[in-house]
Amino acid sequence: MIRLKTGFRKNMWKWCALAVILILAGAFVLSKQSLPKRQKAIDEDSQKEDKGEIVALPKIEIVFDENGHYWNNGKPIIVADDKMIDDILQMIDESKPLTDESKVSNMSGMASNNNKLIAIAGDGSKREFTFAFDTLYEIGYIEQGGKKFEPDYSFFRYIADLTEYQNPDTNVESQVVELFATYDWTVDYKINTLKEKLPDNLKHKAGEYPDKIYWAYNNELSRQVGLDFTAYLGEDVVVEIYRLRETLPEFLEPRRDARGILLKHDGEIVGAYIDAGRHDSFACSLDRKSLQDITGKDWDQWIADYIDYEDELEMKLSQMEPEEIIREYFKALDKHDIKTVWACMTRKNLSRLLSANMDNNDLFNKNSGEIDYNVKRAKLLDIKELEGLNDEPGVLEYRVDVYFDFKKAITSGDGVWPRFVILKKEAEKSGWRIDGIGTGP
Repeated sequence: MIRLKTGFRKNMWKWCALAVILILAGAFVLSKQSLPKRQKAIDEDSQKEDKGEIVALPKIEIVFDENGHYWNNGKPIIVADDKMIDDILQMIDESKPLTDESKVSNMSGMASNNNKLIAIAGDGSKREFTFAFDTLYEIGYIEQGGKKFEPDYSFFRYIADLTEYQNPDTNVESQVVELFATYDWTVDYKINTLKEKLPDNLKHKAGEYPDKIYWAYNNELSRQVGLDFTAYLGEDVVVEIYRLRETLPEFLEPRRDARGILLKHDGEIVGAYIDAGRHDSFACSLDRKSLQDITGKDWDQWIADYIDYEDELEMKLSQMEPEEIIREYFKALDKHDIKTVWACMTRKNLSRLLSANMDNNDLFNKNSGEIDYNVKRAKLLDIKELEGLNDEPGVLEYRVDVYFDFKKAITSGDGVWPRFVILKKEAEKSGWRIDGIGTGP
């Protein structure tokens, strides 16, 4: 559980300013003053419970639906940090009465129902809210006293993220807040601080883990806002990861959650970019520009500048025909030669390793030696080119039959299974490489 111990604000003017929020959340406040109209609409009954004094609200408890899908297995969370409480209550206060019940009556199978938010006052008194939200359609409601209200969906994203970011730090430097605010990003809290050693150069050799590609890509994004960190290649830097309130720009949909990344050297900010985290981390610059917006190049044009064409394995593979690349790949997979397996892949395909199933508290997946293809043996039996299925210029597709002996039966058992292999020339000079392997055409 999160137990942040920052003291709750005690300034009387602040309590007065937040009276609307505190009443809604369960504090019993200011019975002698008239309540704002919005608060009356949200909770008329609370007026009867005012005690004529401000009662401190030291924590909020969030109890998740036991059938929901949460990163901490739905364990209750305690929030006792004053900024986080302010943020949560402000988002609730800004909610509007739900006037169209049909909007939330048919949520998808992705919905999380029967969640509770319990505001606990200093005297032990409580006020309980229930809430439900649907990650597929991005709708949700909060209910109290039989009345439903509709907050901005950012409220539900904020609450759900607390199950993954279990050590949030709201003590954020003003220079960090100001940098992100310059580009209309709101910093909620720091997720993590890491020490990283940047690579000596950004030229990627065949079969290397794609960390150089990560830094090359994100330096392009960072340069867009005047922060080129190539001057620090080969040196240690501090990386700070921040949760941002706003969603990613539309061109990145369906990805939504934005992480703000800062690189520091001797306390100075030397790099900054936006990262999307798990599954597909490459996102945009702070001013919401894509790689192509910034460089004028698509991925294939851009990556050509970051390939080490003098590498021996690179030169060998660049001379091979498509079917030879397929044979080389499965031969390497059978021998557990991961370097050659990776070398036979396009750099874009390889870069998926960086964020596949990653922990969003990390910058990217690091333990390249622990990547397991779950294969004891893989004997290639047959290759057949499929014509007419893929009309993308410069892209070839093959069906291959492979005998697999798996370490563990996951989606299928041992035996002969078909695989469909897509190849392309990501960079002309680099030759044919595997852009994807699937179980269907």
